[in-house]
Amino acid sequence: MDRAQSLELARRARRFLIKVGQDTLRFDSATNPITEAQIQSYLVHDDGFLRVPVLHLGDLLVRGYTEELYREALGEGPSFSPRADRGFGPAARR
Repeated sequence: MDRAQSLELARRARRFLIKVGQDTLRFDSATNPITEAQIQSYLVHDDGFLRVPVLHLGDLLVRGYTEELYREALGEGPSFSPRADRGFGPAARR
């Protein structure tokens, strides 16, 4: 994905889990919205393409990978609860 496509994908998301080094940053449009500058910094690589890996689930965008991060994204962790109407989480896998 190029810069414009990456930014469009990010703008449609409402929740973000972003792995940065040893930390995981959490953004939620209702309580802690991500800024345009943060989107550029955390999601778009210097060459203008999307930083990978990226997981897009409904209104959730996850950048980076660890097992713990994906467990949280899939509703098995502490931050975001699963949303059956979005087609992910434990209920959707049954």
